[in-house]
Amino acid sequence: MFPANHWHTSSDYQPVAVHCDYVPLSHLASYLSISAQNILAIISFGKDIPGAATLPCPLNKVDTPQLDNTSMVEVWASPGPVSHGEQHGIHYSASDEVFFGSIHIAELGQAPLDVISRKTHRNIFDLLQAKGYPHLIRVWNYLPNINQITNGLERYQLFCLGRHQAFSERNSFSERDLPAASTIGTRDRNFQIYFLAARQAGKQIENPRQVSAFHYPRCYGPRSPSFSRAVLKKWKGEHHLYISGTASIVGHESCHHGSPQEQLRETLCNIESLLERAKHTANVDCGSLCNPSSMKIYIRHAQDFEQIKRALEKRVSHKIPMLYLQGDICRSDLLLEIEAICHMHRY
Repeated sequence: MFPANHWHTSSDYQPVAVHCDYVPLSHLASYLSISAQNILAIISFGKDIPGAATLPCPLNKVDTPQLDNTSMVEVWASPGPVSHGEQHGIHYSASDEVFFGSIHIAELGQAPLDVISRKTHRNIFDLLQAKGYPHLIRVWNYLPNINQITNGLERYQLFCLGRHQAFSERNSFSERDLPAASTIGTRDRNFQIYFLAARQAGKQIENPRQVSAFHYPRCYGPRSPSFSRAVLKKWKGEHHLYISGTASIVGHESCHHGSPQEQLRETLCNIESLLERAKHTANVDCGSLCNPSSMKIYIRHAQDFEQIKRALEKRVSHKIPMLYLQGDICRSDLLLEIEAICHMHRY
């Protein structure tokens, strides 16, 4: 992982596992000149990617503006050569051990969101099965107007309903085979998903401070969200912990309504709890909250950015790559959400 103020330009740089880098948009061309054949996907946030039409890999422009006056892009790369393709509207890249897919869905004039969600997830599962990467590891969902009420349900609840139906239809469905995930609200017209999958499953990690999302009571919707709190995946000797979007929830209830600083504190307690659980259940050295490999911080209200950033940088090294993005959270009373990737070492 490259720190935000330093990125590799050496042609002999050889990563040993699938990895995610935050690259300044102004330096993307130089980055690609070194490792273009290894690029799985590029994701921008609120910015267009120059020359995007010439790139074969999946490209995503997510309508979650960056809040810290930076123009970074998220680049996923593999240590080996990558092939590209498209099926059922899913653009994908694949190497020997990893599969990265991306899909954009225009809802206008189509079926209800739960039906769209179900069909989209079924197409994803069918593609992964056909290509030989049946295990979802990490999923990112970006959903327009996530808290809007439609037919008596929030759009996030409708999305979860369709996703749950698709998972339930899988022959291999299990509550112990769910990916890490984030679902963030945008003001874009398109609903989009991108995801990381593998030939071999990761290890699901749950948080003892929280009710598992797939066991939420019915007050949060007709079907529980189908994701795990984190997934630990071994890639050719390296262990990566993919921490789902994490917020100020204890048990199943939102905490500290109206207080960004207190919600941040509770969120960090939940991340620390996940790191500790991974350490005890999977025999890996998780490091500490002070030193993750990268973090992405979603903030509902732009005016809360400065106080959240100041408070977070008291707990996490400023050298850690971090993206601060404006986006709506899955519950209207939550003001922020944090996801992270941690590189780990087995004892």
